[in-house]
Amino acid sequence: MTTNATAGPEPTPKMRKVADVQVGQRIKATGKDTRGYAVTRAGRLLAAPKRVMAQDWNRRIKKWRLHISDEPGAMPAHRNSVSLPLDTEVELLPDA
Repeated sequence: MTTNATAGPEPTPKMRKVADVQVGQRIKATGKDTRGYAVTRAGRLLAAPKRVMAQDWNRRIKKWRLHISDEPGAMPAHRNSVSLPLDTEVELLPDA
């Protein structure tokens, strides 16, 4: 006789406002890179969230700029940045 072991319900992601995350926390964020392409970045927050004026469909709008990476020794750079609308939340990830 076989039994089907069922795992409990999927854990709900812990969401936080961008202004509430701290440097060093592991997060996952989906937004746009500096070229306007949709990207999802996951890793440690490398620098404090910064409000910037970003280009979005030929309009300049206020957004958050985050730098996220799990690469050892990573520094904030275009290759690890993501821009998010001001009202967006990010997912907190467990420490690796």
